[in-house]
Amino acid sequence: MKEQNNVKRIKTKLVIHKKSWKNYYEEEVKYLKETEVVTFIQGIKNEFHKMLFLFLFETGARVSEALNVKFSDIDFKNNTVKLIALKRRSKNIVRVLPLSNLIINKILLYEKEKEFSNTDFLFTKKSGEKPISIQAVNKAMKGYFLSILGAEYVELAHPHTLRHSRAVQLLNSGVNIIHVKTALGHSNIANTLIYLKYSNKDLQENMLKANNLIGLV
Repeated sequence: MKEQNNVKRIKTKLVIHKKSWKNYYEEEVKYLKETEVVTFIQGIKNEFHKMLFLFLFETGARVSEALNVKFSDIDFKNNTVKLIALKRRSKNIVRVLPLSNLIINKILLYEKEKEFSNTDFLFTKKSGEKPISIQAVNKAMKGYFLSILGAEYVELAHPHTLRHSRAVQLLNSGVNIIHVKTALGHSNIANTLIYLKYSNKDLQENMLKANNLIGLV
């Protein structure tokens, strides 16, 4: 009886492992190319919304994580932001990500304009109030996608599209997949591996470079 139980446990592990790789090969990710991201961001005239969607792309944050950010989470000296993984809040998992000078300047101007304090949420319209809702973010994004990118992009009009787009763009830029995993806050590397299918990094070119480093010419 003991041996039979051991066999059952092994079979269960095999099924779970097989399922994870099935998801890797079959799951489709919808994302924007680098030029489309630039067109989208530059086409937004509302400065608050431009700051919001630029932040979502730069950090690759889940929209719930972004809306939870307060001014106290931003280190203006080192240009970084602290993101709390809400899905794993009980484990106190936090990741600190760099921010560009462009987004930092927009945040500083917005903070000064609205006279916010450190305890205020970043993506709110008034001091002391809660951040805007996820529904408001979705509605704004859909409107901008239709007006800037066109009706053919309506299926991509979701904040998670920017997260996917950032993941692919980081890989295309040569960022190590482990670092991409950390930036996105994935608990399982299998979730990050999905993006490799969409990376334009040339496998043959990279393998030839690796060969040259050890004299395999």
